Amino acid sequence: ARRVFSERPYGEVSLKEIAAEVGVSAPLIIKYFGSKENLFESQLDFSATAERLNEVPFVELGEHLARVAVTSQPDSPNSIVPRLADSGGNRHIVDAIGRAYREQVVVWLVRKIEEEAPGPDAAGASSGMDAETRAEAAMSMLAGLSLMRRLVTEDFFMSDRVDTFVTYYGSLIQGALDGDSGPVR
Repeated sequence: ARRVFSERPYGEVSLKEIAAEVGVSAPLIIKYFGSKENLFESQLDFSATAERLNEVPFVELGEHLARVAVTSQPDSPNSIVPRLADSGGNRHIVDAIGRAYREQVVVWLVRKIEEEAPGPDAAGASSGMDAETRAEAAMSMLAGLSLMRRLVTEDFFMSDRVDTFVTYYGSLIQGALDGDSGPVR
């Protein structure tokens, strides 16, 4: 199911097709999962995203996330944007993607902020932003950047401007992670 759902939009995939792929009947899938929506939700896995980020020092996380957003394959199965685009507007699927991403990536990022954010306001005391708010702000910027990547021509992201763009956008994301609402570095 994971492979089939990552290759084509949700609306183009049938339970019959998945059942044939694994050598079972569609009613058997329904027995265990209840619906195609539930099967889709059960196969969502963004944990590899969080695992890869574990190796990035906290002070470099903003720029790293920005670089990944503008240089990775636009249809990467670990990216939330293609998954949302392929949902066909199905509210259940959009909600499932959001829940899975929150549970597997945003919650991990909250812990990383709590454990590794530098300075006396690591818990958000002086900035007024707690770790969850900071993680949500950073991931919102990242989702916007990833969406822009999907909408803007690929030529822009292959130009000599990419490093400047990544540095700028990375400092914005890092500022959110740090809880710093000051000027861009």
